[in-house]
Amino acid sequence: MIATLQRLAASRAGMPVRRTPRLVLRPWQEADREPFAALNADPEVMEHFPAVLTRAESDASIDRFRVAAARQGFGMFAVEERATRSFVGMVGLNVPSWEADFLPAVEIGWRFGRAWWGQGLAEEAARDVLAWAFTGLRLPRVVSFTAPANARSWRLMERLGMHRAGGFDHPGLPEGHPLRPHVLYALDAPMPVAAVPPGRVEEVETEASVEIAATTLPRVWIDGDGAPRVVKEIVWKAAERGALTAIIVANRTLIVPKHRNIQTVTVKKGLDVADDWLVAHAGPGELVITADIPLAAELVPRGVEVMSPRGEWFTPSNIGEKLSFRDFFTEARASGMIEGSGPAAFDERAKRVFANGLDAWITRQRETTPTPR
Repeated sequence: MIATLQRLAASRAGMPVRRTPRLVLRPWQEADREPFAALNADPEVMEHFPAVLTRAESDASIDRFRVAAARQGFGMFAVEERATRSFVGMVGLNVPSWEADFLPAVEIGWRFGRAWWGQGLAEEAARDVLAWAFTGLRLPRVVSFTAPANARSWRLMERLGMHRAGGFDHPGLPEGHPLRPHVLYALDAPMPVAAVPPGRVEEVETEASVEIAATTLPRVWIDGDGAPRVVKEIVWKAAERGALTAIIVANRTLIVPKHRNIQTVTVKKGLDVADDWLVAHAGPGELVITADIPLAAELVPRGVEVMSPRGEWFTPSNIGEKLSFRDFFTEARASGMIEGSGPAAFDERAKRVFANGLDAWITRQRETTPTPR
């Protein structure tokens, strides 16, 4: 386990954004501090913890989550409901800092607001984290633990397929404390770690039945539901002159030029279905064109290059800030703090910046592609 943790820390992969049918699992944002503090101040939520948390203690937890994720390459996700973008709680992975016979180990944990109990959301989120732990991070084992009285939690562990692996006294609590005894659960990877290819991405199920044709040209994927027509036409022209293969993904049928280097993928209608398809199929070094910042935040850590229709690049160094700004302005508009419905109209300057960005990307692909001998 120590070697596994060292490998993950050295990779500096960063926390991805993950989606389940009803939830988004993502890195923490400043806007999460208030609802997370309210969750931690709820006596019923914190019934099996030593005490409720103050606002300062809750904020310090978020700060620790961020630091741990940066150091380890994994950590605790903030969880929001996809339909409403409401904060619902947290789920994720952690390395306990105290000593016990079963450590070092990676534990899975969760904490959801009381209003979201009884809907199967914690199980949905935890199953996704376990899939990421075993296929994405290639962990050999995950553990979890709680006080015996917390039946809600250990029953969820059992539904997740975890088996009881004994018990221990939590060293963070004094002798005689009613919460000091803990039950320990564990789950081993469902297949040998060596059999899981590095960087493997799970397929996202959609109703799209399409084969992406093999190509030796650089691939450009277009988030077709929001890209301006003029942007698509610039990409079509580049495809027609043999500079790239263009694949447009949308949840409706689109009319595109008939050309061997231009393909379309039509997915079923639904929230983020096209986004999920792009995440599952766009590969490292390929280009995705989208104005969707949450989608970009999910693609960038996977090594996918992402550019907006206005020629703005999303990178590992700026995606966190852009996601925070996006959330701030969304909340500000909804509350009436600022007026305006969105970005300025797409004009000639935006067209020119995008075309230049695409040309620069094509040039980089030619320079990095070995010349056939």
